[in-house]
Parts: sequence; C-alpha cells; structure tokens
Amino acid sequence: MQATPTTFNLLRHGQVDGPAALYGKTDIPLSDQGLHAMQAQMQKTSKVDVVISSPRLRCLHFAKAFAEFLSVPLVIEDDLQECDFGLYDGIPFDDLSEQWFDLNAFWQEPMHNTLPNAESLKNFHQRVMHCWQRLTTKHQGQNCLVVSHGGVIRQILADVLSANWQQGDWYAKLQIGYASLTRVSIAEYEQAVPVVNFIAKPPFNENSL
Repeated sequence: MQATPTTFNLLRHGQVDGPAALYGKTDIPLSDQGLHAMQAQMQKTSKVDVVISSPRLRCLHFAKAFAEFLSVPLVIEDDLQECDFGLYDGIPFDDLSEQWFDLNAFWQEPMHNTLPNAESLKNFHQRVMHCWQRLTTKHQGQNCLVVSHGGVIRQILADVLSANWQQGDWYAKLQIGYASLTRVSIAEYEQAVPVVNFIAKPPFNENSL
C-alpha cells in the first residue's frame, strides 16, 4: 500500500527553434523563448523527487538542467518520445502543400490514415501506455516531473479520462500548449485510480496580456 500520494506533473516542452511542422523523431532544440517558458512554469513548483524525460533534445535540455538544480535523479524514458511522423516528420508545413490531402486525412481520422513510413496511432498509444503503467508502478508515493510532448500527454489523459484516443476530435479539441503543465495524481489508499487535477496550465496568466 502506498504511504503517500503519487503525483505526475506532465510538462510539455517549450517552443522549438524551427518553423511550424510535425516534430516527432526530429531532434529539434528549444528556442530561447521555449526554454524561458519552461523555467517560468516550474519557478513555483512543489517538491520534486524525480525528473523523467523523453530523450528528445527539446525535453532533455531542460530536464537535465532542472534535475541537476534540484539534485534529484533524472530518468530518461525512450517510450515518452513523440509519435514518429515518418516522411513528413520535421518538414515545414509550407513545404508540404502537395501532401495536404494526406495531412488532412490524418488529422480527421488518425487511426485509419497513418502518414507515409510513420508510426501508427495504435502503436504510439500502446507504447505510451506501457510506459505510463511502468511509471505508475515504479514511482509510487513520489512527486514526479515528466517532461514530454503534446501527443504523449494526450495519450495519458485519454487513458485516465477514458476518452476515445482514436478520434481526431480528441487531438483537435484538446490544446496542450508549449510549456503547459498537466497534473495527474493517485491517492495513497490501495486500489486508488489516477485523477486529473488540471490540464494544460500555461506558464503565465494569459489574461494579463
């Protein structure tokens, strides 16, 4: 039985240093603005016991520095990588005008329209779920910071909320902004189920702009 609650703070990486595109396996770095937004998001963080990160540079850059700053362990999880978008991965949208039919079909029904040479949505979901199950077992009673990607966070939320991750609407209508923070917690009693505390909290008060 868990002695204390388990908390997963799911931090999406900040803005990347590149044009608008599907960035999955492409190892693009953060922009300066993206790094500052992640730092701002975590300024008032509560105690963190472990930092868990995707191996992609846009996540790992901040995760490694933050773990060192807090003097806590850093765990790199390959399965927390974003979906691999195949031939279109990392290609600016401006250069994919002739492929727009494929992209639109993918966005409308991603389960049935895998992009060329890309990871299927089913395989992506299963990969993330295996990792999520492993994390919830391994880190019981800990306050965890998970630095990952928008697609990964959506898969976790779909599982916790019993949402239909196969539908395009799940991705179109759920915005997980750059450097946003989502929290999932599990109570300390046996057989407790994960609950969502909040979704995609921005790193600043947007109403003040």
